[in-house]
Amino acid sequence: MISLGFVTLYPNQEKGYATELAKRAPEFGIQLFRFTPTSIEPASEMIQGEKYNEISHAWEKSLFELPTYLYDRCFYSDDDVSKKSQPIMNWLKRRPGNLFLGQGLPNKWEIYKILSQDEKLSPYIPSTEQALSASSILRTLMKKHRLILKPEKGSMGKGIIGLFLHQDYVEAIYKDANQLKKQQFKTRGELKKWLDSVISHQPYLTQTYLPLHDADNRPFDIRILLQKNAQGVWIEQGRGIRLGLREHLISNLGGGGETHSFESWTEKMSFNQRQLLSDNIHTIINRLPDVLEGHFNPLFELGVDLGLTKDGALWILDTNSKPGRKVVIETRPEQEETLYTTLLQYCTYLHSN
Repeated sequence: MISLGFVTLYPNQEKGYATELAKRAPEFGIQLFRFTPTSIEPASEMIQGEKYNEISHAWEKSLFELPTYLYDRCFYSDDDVSKKSQPIMNWLKRRPGNLFLGQGLPNKWEIYKILSQDEKLSPYIPSTEQALSASSILRTLMKKHRLILKPEKGSMGKGIIGLFLHQDYVEAIYKDANQLKKQQFKTRGELKKWLDSVISHQPYLTQTYLPLHDADNRPFDIRILLQKNAQGVWIEQGRGIRLGLREHLISNLGGGGETHSFESWTEKMSFNQRQLLSDNIHTIINRLPDVLEGHFNPLFELGVDLGLTKDGALWILDTNSKPGRKVVIETRPEQEETLYTTLLQYCTYLHSN
């Protein structure tokens, strides 16, 4: 049988997802294993993890060799587990004999440099710069009056800050432990000191602020899930709307947002607005995966986040090589089965090629 490893930072992370894959794996000739990077024994390269028993329909503790194919679902942060795990995953990606379903993407700055140079995609890319110092952030803010700061390596909306220049002060809006925070700075020195402390922890990008809120001042975006099918061809698995909390900067679902179907949301638009949006989305999703794979490593799936402003302009906000499936499952529940079988079919495609 084909051996496929489902790799997460913590033992029970995304266990439900792994279980649904494991139930269906035998019909594709696949045996599914679960493990964490730190469960690999360095000397023997054997793994203390779990193997799915298709007879008892349960996960069992098991000692096994590294599976041939690996599905990377590791989401890194600044904790000790991440610091130990990331070098191990990088080693696995270089190790002969292993093949990842998708190799992942580099940081946001590397992605920006490639997408902004592409003739078809550049009109959809917000102006972005590296935040090299607090002084450079302040200079940009004085010119543009509104800015978004994004961590170069951030995911799931963590660390995003909005800066807004008013007549007598600058307001910073951000999330801390899922709570909306607003902080005012009345002097340049105060703000500079605060920004220095922010960017000293991790590299940041400055990006043009885009007004991506609805009539109730709730942020929203369009999430599109793309995956490769049984022939290794990119297909769209679904799209939906993520609607965030009032006055927040982003519509991340982990922070209390909700999903809406794309069709119900676009019903309010005129025919011409819908047509323009459809044409722009078509251009993006037909070009984006090929451009990314042409410059970086092979991928299996992509979550593409798009922002639509009131003037009808569409913007690529983020590209995620380890996307969630919540938007598709909640807005198109009939598609859930396909999300599991597509991954297994793609694994068999890699094996046969």
